[in-house]
Amino acid sequence: MGRIASLTSTTVAALLLGSCAVWDAAKTKVENIQELPAVEVIGLGVNEPCAVDRSGARRLSGAYLRTVAGSLGGMTFAVTGKANKPSTAPLPRNMAIDDRVLRSLGADDEGQLTGWRQSVAAPIAALNTRTTLPLAYNLSYRAAGTDYTGPLVVGIPPLQDNVPLLGQASHSGAVAITYTTVGDDGSTAISTAIGSFTMLVGYGSGRATFRAGDFTVTDGAALPFARLRWTRLGLCGARLVSSGQGVASLYDADERRVPTLGPNADPTAGVLLFDASQFAASDTTDAPSDVGGVFAIQGDATSLTGVFLSRPPP
Repeated sequence: MGRIASLTSTTVAALLLGSCAVWDAAKTKVENIQELPAVEVIGLGVNEPCAVDRSGARRLSGAYLRTVAGSLGGMTFAVTGKANKPSTAPLPRNMAIDDRVLRSLGADDEGQLTGWRQSVAAPIAALNTRTTLPLAYNLSYRAAGTDYTGPLVVGIPPLQDNVPLLGQASHSGAVAITYTTVGDDGSTAISTAIGSFTMLVGYGSGRATFRAGDFTVTDGAALPFARLRWTRLGLCGARLVSSGQGVASLYDADERRVPTLGPNADPTAGVLLFDASQFAASDTTDAPSDVGGVFAIQGDATSLTGVFLSRPPP
């Protein structure tokens, strides 16, 4: 028994010493990784719960980047609702955003929607290549005396049970972005641009990657970056969200990293927001055929927001 006890004590001591060595090595590796600029914005997204509603699969879904009119920054919201005639998927009739419902939406000859709460949804021409859902809008409305505005993408989602569990899907289309910087004196500079994007959805891994580039500035100064890459997006039924685990990176034309939250910014003083949905061509189409959504990368002195929508193949 004494020999066994002695061996056991020696083994335990060795294990404890080994654990200390392993811990020191692991701690050093973590510290080294934390210093890498490539991962400076990991985990800044909102940790969103994944709740799949199969009973509502044939309703509208989408995403809205809502900003108080006249202010900077915003928050993303999932959108639900109903279309006028779901069998043909024309245009939205009702939309629910946060705790507000915009009812009795009707379209004019230009496709602009108007409805309750002084709501107006103007089509984004650079993103829309069709006249039926899914579509992108700039939506404004009033709630509790506050005016809100921001980009919206909405369409008919696929049935949740028809979202693949294995395989990959690649989507491409147009993206519209707004880049805002705030100076030390409080002055703001805003640039807008149109570009292209690709999105790879991995159904087996439950992850997606978003890439955007080929930007053409439509207003304001030149952008300090040429390309955006967003990895580790989470698949939640038909939705694609940041889930608190996304990694966003900016690059210049020479593929060099650009500080994601602006020059000399604290890499922890920011937030990543990404909310998108897969769409079906109509409520009678089983598989996802399109994808669209909104995103925001916000630091103390910079903000990059965007809206995107895939285009059907030629």
